[in-house]
Amino acid sequence: MSENKTGKPAYQTGRYLKYAFGEIVLVVIGILIALQINNWNENRKTDIITQSYYAQILFDLDKETKNIEERVLFLDSSITSIENYFGIMMRPNLETTQILDELLKVKVTFQLLSFNANTVGTLESTGDIKLLPEKIRNALIELKREQDLISSRAKIVYDNYLNGYEKADQLGFRRIQYSNPSVKDLDIEKNIPEIILTLEGAISLKNYSDKNIRNHFKEMLQDIRNIKQLILNEINKK
Repeated sequence: MSENKTGKPAYQTGRYLKYAFGEIVLVVIGILIALQINNWNENRKTDIITQSYYAQILFDLDKETKNIEERVLFLDSSITSIENYFGIMMRPNLETTQILDELLKVKVTFQLLSFNANTVGTLESTGDIKLLPEKIRNALIELKREQDLISSRAKIVYDNYLNGYEKADQLGFRRIQYSNPSVKDLDIEKNIPEIILTLEGAISLKNYSDKNIRNHFKEMLQDIRNIKQLILNEINKK
């Protein structure tokens, strides 16, 4: 039997090396299993968080749908009111008193725009939006961007619209509304043509903006339906 330089039989050294190698393999396998379990746990936690976000987003989108549908109905009513007025203005030989009477029938109220983007805002601020698939993530970001853009544009238009009514009030329109135009030394009657033109300019601006917003709302409703379907597809994969 041969011996190595230490005087130990060679087969004992071989057995030792095999044993040591086996120990290393077991350690490596143990580490890999531990890493796999850890990754599985992390993926499971991420999946639970993502599913929770999906539920919140779907809830927000349902509220948003109802919000937009109600706003579309409001805009329909406002647009109809203004277009009825301009339809009547096509009649020849109308007196200023008739025009003022019709102006008083116009629906002058408007709604400041607001949207239900709480969950998306939270996702963006925390960075958790990266947990969502790219297609859903981009669609949500684009929806929020469109909502912010419409809100900012509408505010500018409605501010100008209110300025028109404020100018008309300064010319005496509020007194005309309350059937008291004849006040000594005010001579409001001479302002009536300017009042009419000022108000027509204001409601024309509002009508154009309302139609534009309504069109955006209808496109937005379709975008929301598409996003909801994308999310439901992801949920159904689980």
